[in-house]
Amino acid sequence: MSNDSNLGDSARPGPDAAATIAAPAAPAAPPERVALGLLASLLAVVGGVVLTVVIWRAGYIASITSFVIATGAVYLYTAAAGSPPRKGLVPVVLVIALGVVASFFAIVVSDLLDAYDLYATDAQALGIDKRQFVMDNVFDTELLAEYGKDLGMFVLFAVLGIFSTLRRLWAGR
Repeated sequence: MSNDSNLGDSARPGPDAAATIAAPAAPAAPPERVALGLLASLLAVVGGVVLTVVIWRAGYIASITSFVIATGAVYLYTAAAGSPPRKGLVPVVLVIALGVVASFFAIVVSDLLDAYDLYATDAQALGIDKRQFVMDNVFDTELLAEYGKDLGMFVLFAVLGIFSTLRRLWAGR
């Protein structure tokens, strides 16, 4: 009988047994795929540049697209990388800055192409083709000074886009 009672006692968990039962492990967060996220964020830059030129040519203030580029780049990065930017935060901000600069210069090039078409006969008489005309003038400081207010608005909306998107990501943590 003592054997039965010993078996019964050993089959019952003691007070220390509860401490040895581990809680189920939380699922591990997927690793952040920085390169894939950055590649996806470039899609927002390309789309933003196209949208900027379309809005600019329609006669509207196109700087709001900087906000769109910032929001889109972070969203696409997060979707492709599998998590919000942590390791890729600085590269994503650099991609957004690249997108804003590319958008700004895209509108300058768009205006230069219009200007070339207006004065095509004079330019052709001088032996200047469209590509050369654009390359000679796209970085002209006097010309760029005329876009100063627009550049300021591009930067302002990019900063707002980056800040609001990152604030929303940090609040979600």
